[in-house]
Amino acid sequence: MKKRTSKVSFGYVRFQCLGGFQEKFLTSLISDNIQLFDIKQEKGKLSALAYPRDYEHIARTAVKYKVRIKAAQRKGLYFFLRKYRKRWGIVVGAFSCLAIILGLSQFVWDIRVSGNETVSENEILGVLEKEGLMPGAGRFGFDTRICELKTQNAIRELSWISVEREGSRVYVKVGEAVEHEEPEVPTDTPCNIVSDCDGQLVGAIVRHGVLQTTVGSGVRKGQLLVSGTVNDNAGKILYVHSDGDLTVRTEQTEEFYLPFKATVKTADGEQINKSYLVIGGFSVPIPWESGSVESDDYKYTEDTYNISFFGLNTPFKIRKGTYTAYTEKNYTYTNRDVIERLEKMKQDYEDNFLSEAKIVTAEKTFTPDDNGIKLTVKYTVDKKFGKKQKISIIYE
Repeated sequence: MKKRTSKVSFGYVRFQCLGGFQEKFLTSLISDNIQLFDIKQEKGKLSALAYPRDYEHIARTAVKYKVRIKAAQRKGLYFFLRKYRKRWGIVVGAFSCLAIILGLSQFVWDIRVSGNETVSENEILGVLEKEGLMPGAGRFGFDTRICELKTQNAIRELSWISVEREGSRVYVKVGEAVEHEEPEVPTDTPCNIVSDCDGQLVGAIVRHGVLQTTVGSGVRKGQLLVSGTVNDNAGKILYVHSDGDLTVRTEQTEEFYLPFKATVKTADGEQINKSYLVIGGFSVPIPWESGSVESDDYKYTEDTYNISFFGLNTPFKIRKGTYTAYTEKNYTYTNRDVIERLEKMKQDYEDNFLSEAKIVTAEKTFTPDDNGIKLTVKYTVDKKFGKKQKISIIYE
């Protein structure tokens, strides 16, 4: 018979036989469908390999044919496990560990976002969480296609998104939309400069091109200011890239209003802390930190912390929320107080919206009524203006 020891790697018994009717012994075992491997017979001594389950039958058959049998070697996983058959703790622990590993493999442990630059990772994960995709969620507890559609619809800055499962990890790949601003006319392309607002031209420095109006003249939006079509001294028409610094003077009126009486709500009242154990899409309140919130008149803030085990993140989290009650305070302002606050509003407007312009005049008018004061400011400002338009040349 051929050697087939690889088939008995789970466990085997190597036995030796002496004396008796060995040939009849082997014939009987074969008739009883007992599989033997690596059979050797030398000088009246027989040795072979057998499955552990067949060894008892082999021993009884050896007695029948007066063959002395001895188990020379026992090896394999069968005998290793047999040593610990009475130690149920090890068996239970092994199966419990296996069950835990198999159970945890059915959850999402990690979500990795890539491709985002201006859109924050937290914003993307916040939308996905509403669709059931979060650490601790079931691997098949969410629809990847729906997650993609909902996220792209909620975040307009994304041009595409892909959600891919890979074991207990989910890869979220995104592409951001590129804003297509009106491209600048290249410096080697002929162009004109036209007005982009109404006003009075008060300054003009033309480096290339021909000024089509005079300083001090009024201009309207869309009017040609500098032409890129130039006649040279020889009577030839040239097309150039117009360039220069143009300044326009315009007028605008802004209004600011503040009442004498105001009610201000501030979050500086009592605080109530509530903590939750987050498991997948479920939040279990922690009783010793759970307060009672009886109304919606609270400011809510929260922090979420990952629970790690020996340096490895688990799909479980602790969410700590703080409810801070709002309190109302009534204020009554004097005329002087209101005027000072209006002046502050005016200054903030100028810092934010007129920072690149030169304020020539700012005529202020205060108009009081029974409830408050209105500040009207008539501005005269000088600012840079003009935009370049490409010249379309038709060759005949």
